[in-house]
Amino acid sequence: MGVAADAVLRLGMMLMGAGTSGYRVIRGMKRTARAMGFDYLDAVVGVTQITCTFHKGERFRTVASQQNHLAVDASRIEALENFTHNLDRKIDAAELNAELDRIESTVRRRWSRLILVCAAAVACAAFAVLNHFTLPEVALVAVAAGSGQWVRSVLASHHVHQLGGVVASGMVASLVFYLLAAGLVPLGFPGIGSLTAGYVAAVLFLVPGFPLFSAMIDLGRFDFDAGLARLAYALVVIFAATFSVALVSGATGLNPQPVAVPSGSIDPAWLALAAVASFLGIAGFAFLFNSSRRMVVVAASIGTVANTLRMLLLELDANGYFAAFCAGMVIGLIGAVAAKKADLPRVTTTVPAAVILIPGTSMFRAVYYLNAGNMNDALSNTATAAMTVLAISMGLVMSRMLTDRDWALGKLIDFDKQLVDGVPPRT
Repeated sequence: MGVAADAVLRLGMMLMGAGTSGYRVIRGMKRTARAMGFDYLDAVVGVTQITCTFHKGERFRTVASQQNHLAVDASRIEALENFTHNLDRKIDAAELNAELDRIESTVRRRWSRLILVCAAAVACAAFAVLNHFTLPEVALVAVAAGSGQWVRSVLASHHVHQLGGVVASGMVASLVFYLLAAGLVPLGFPGIGSLTAGYVAAVLFLVPGFPLFSAMIDLGRFDFDAGLARLAYALVVIFAATFSVALVSGATGLNPQPVAVPSGSIDPAWLALAAVASFLGIAGFAFLFNSSRRMVVVAASIGTVANTLRMLLLELDANGYFAAFCAGMVIGLIGAVAAKKADLPRVTTTVPAAVILIPGTSMFRAVYYLNAGNMNDALSNTATAAMTVLAISMGLVMSRMLTDRDWALGKLIDFDKQLVDGVPPRT
């Protein structure tokens, strides 16, 4: 019983370590525990630890495990969920461990450091386009973001603490943008001499969008153990990134003032450009999440539709939070269909698609103004960022309720359904 319990716990730790939500970790563990012959499983999932109790007849066994490595790996989530979803027969601990060994050995990082550097550059440059930065600033954002991602990748390969990597890469990206922009001032490039908000877009690759939305989805299910732990982790990373960048801006004079947005009627050319930028931005972040090509295309397509709708609503003078809610709802509804058609875990397509909606510039401006002692602007940007994230999350949660009966009814796994060879469980 102990060997079987440890094997199921190992699967849960691998799912949790890949960055998926607590709901998916628990369902995967319960499916596997049923296939292992257990009568029931109680599990409490955090962001670094899992505690669970296995029941078989009158016996029970409680096991716990903890790990310090936190990452997002969409490919590993896909491999583990494909395995647990297709458990149509009873298995033993040896077979489960063999399958987990296979996944660990074969599901590796898909993309090289160079590709990930380019992905971060493209993603942040896309954010710069969506925030109406000038073309020279977009180019500088791409170079600065790529430099920051390269530093983060090198430090991660040497097992430097994640917060250390976040702080170092954020500082490098900000400094690279400052030095390049300062060097272009004598050449008279428009928009560069003011050294405005471009550097904020250069550090948006540090925003932990995957754990942030996973946390909000878990909280929407009232899973406070998983949701609050993951939310706390995301907030710590955000604070470390924003505070380090704010210190650099204070020393260099970089000022994240918002770029003036042109007003008037809807510009089809701008919407077309923004749609392309949305697709490329989501694709860049999906690469950083170790997504497959199929995941990248599906997530980018869904997010482009949702973000274009959001921008149209804003052009029609809709409330920004309502527009964000609608975009989150569209991502969830389309993602439910697209993920099933593409045979992908839903979380690997909807969460990357929603990252483009995160108000990262407001997060960085909030800490900048806090560091400068400007409490009014700090509170305003904090409230804007928080309300926008909540609105997007509510859209994702509402769409999940409408498209996932088990999620809406709080139904996990029915252990009373006995496995029979050749007849898979339908839960």
